[in-house]
Amino acid sequence: MIMLGGLPLFVVLFIISTLILLIGIVRNVALWLRGRHSLRGSFLWAVRNIFSRNIFLLLERLVMEVFLQRRLFMQDKLRWLMKVLIIFGYVGIILVNHLKASTRVEQFHDMPEVLIFFFAPFVDYFYLATASPESFTGIDATYAMLNELFGGMVILGEFIAVYRRFIAGAFPMKSTLLDKLAVINLGGWFIFRFLAEAAALQAYRVPEEIARYWFIAYPISKALPFLGGANEALWVLSSLLLASLFASIPFNTKLWHIFTSPFVMLINAFPYDYRGIEAEPAKLDFTSRQLIQFDGCVKCQLCTLNCQVYSATREEPEMETYLSYAAINSHVKHQLRRGKDVLGDEEVYNCLLCARCAEVCPVFINTRELGIAVRANLYHRGELPRKFHMAHEAVVREKNVANFPNTDRAMWIDFFIPEPPEHYYQKEKAEVVYFVGCVASFSPQVQDIPAAMVQVLEKAGVDFTILGEEEYCCGYPLIILGMKEEVEELIRHNIEAIKAKGAKTVVFSCPSCYHTFAHEYPEIEGVELLHHSQFIARLIEEGKIKLKKPLNLSVAYHDPCDLGRNSRVFEEPRRVLRSLPGAELREFPSKRELALCCGGGGDVEIHNPKITEKVSMQIIQEAEKAGVDAIATACQQCKRVIKSAAERHEGKRYQVKDIAELVLEAME
Repeated sequence: MIMLGGLPLFVVLFIISTLILLIGIVRNVALWLRGRHSLRGSFLWAVRNIFSRNIFLLLERLVMEVFLQRRLFMQDKLRWLMKVLIIFGYVGIILVNHLKASTRVEQFHDMPEVLIFFFAPFVDYFYLATASPESFTGIDATYAMLNELFGGMVILGEFIAVYRRFIAGAFPMKSTLLDKLAVINLGGWFIFRFLAEAAALQAYRVPEEIARYWFIAYPISKALPFLGGANEALWVLSSLLLASLFASIPFNTKLWHIFTSPFVMLINAFPYDYRGIEAEPAKLDFTSRQLIQFDGCVKCQLCTLNCQVYSATREEPEMETYLSYAAINSHVKHQLRRGKDVLGDEEVYNCLLCARCAEVCPVFINTRELGIAVRANLYHRGELPRKFHMAHEAVVREKNVANFPNTDRAMWIDFFIPEPPEHYYQKEKAEVVYFVGCVASFSPQVQDIPAAMVQVLEKAGVDFTILGEEEYCCGYPLIILGMKEEVEELIRHNIEAIKAKGAKTVVFSCPSCYHTFAHEYPEIEGVELLHHSQFIARLIEEGKIKLKKPLNLSVAYHDPCDLGRNSRVFEEPRRVLRSLPGAELREFPSKRELALCCGGGGDVEIHNPKITEKVSMQIIQEAEKAGVDAIATACQQCKRVIKSAAERHEGKRYQVKDIAELVLEAME
């Protein structure tokens, strides 16, 4: 046995690699701290969540997602099996080896636990040297079989990984050298460990009644009878691969997620409210929590496989294939590691920010938030594409994204309301403020939505008002371009305008306006925020809306991204549609959390309208599968984009209507 400083060579190698691991962890944490953060705010936020009922949510996430990988199981059974085998295999082998070294090897009894940790991976080198039938007990047999079982689980998981990545080609993104090294490191040391165990069985002439409990190493020792002479060399080789694994974890992005992924899964288990923990801008536009999430990506590429833009572009030879969040994440991490803080291309503007990828991410990364952060970085570096400057100037100058005079915000009333009231739905005081939104106010294709909504409210006897020219853009188009600081004036004005009306409720037809008020605006004391589908559902349940006219059609409901996935409003729109007489509600194949985006999100239509056209046709394909007459939605942008797709469709003509329009028809 080669000794260095009184310790076996393989133990010394493991100690050195662990020191490199710790240095790498410190380095990576230092990189995280370059982002915006407030240590005090983060600590208080953690304490507030942990010492509350949220602790049960944390424990559930730990068991069901970190260890059992529930979300991965729902997406890909073979990949789930691979991941679970490796997780439980590694955790099991660490525990079994440490317990065995602490309790069954006499020469370790006086060692401190820390030192035993470094001997534990090589415990059988020492244990098998003295194994005899007289001292061999049931617990020794159990340890031996568990050792082989957990090691075999890792090897099987690695074989599945190799098959999927390099043989089946199940990954859209090409495998890099780091990916290949990660696979070699994770499974390689177990292969040499089994060979070393087989060599030890031969070298120490372990009796067969004992050796057979090493049910993987024992057959190897029989098949390769010459291994005994290489006993020490094989243990050193196994330690080299183990040392390589440990030392490379912080420096190989494919391995670093071993530490970061569980951390990201747990911090994102808590409710989405990080106000007060992310300090003012530091050297980077990204917060420390966002940098941690970048490092949490496992490159499983489930985001790519569920990305509508990817599916819409990969079969179009004239369009460059877009690789979704996975490609953005890899590029950003590469740039940040090189000391830069900007994404060097415009691919991020092809992202719909629909967050569909976030719903399938097994690490629970908030991909939408990170996409906006990357855009903010580009904006602050002066690299905002010129196409978006017009939208920015329109909102700043005219207070609406359509770039029309804001005094024209209520002109839709003259075109869509036969006999409008004298006050044009504008009052000094009212119980309810109906916030119309820019798209519905200025786009002729969807101005029938607010027209239907005000008639529904009027027929239901609701005391409401619109803000007219006092309504400013909510700021959403600029926020998703990374211009959050540009919307402060809009936020202040809209809050004051609502307060001036003395309203207790604000109702939105636009899901993006609703989401922005709920997540970006400070809380307006005493004011309830509701989407119009929620408010209509309430009015129906209270008996204020009477539905009498049968519609006689089958309809599928399309969940808007900012209402469904991003605001978790799924039930109320469906309750409204089920209440319509003569309407048969059917579901799209993709619904609720995994509903398809219409293609009109993320300002993509400004940057690349071809993507919007391709993506929107996916909704029509869903309608064909559902076999419906009409498509209902609860978003002006969704209606506009889907209606345009329906008009381009060469087959069946589908009605595309907002919930408010269908309710008005059933009331008449």
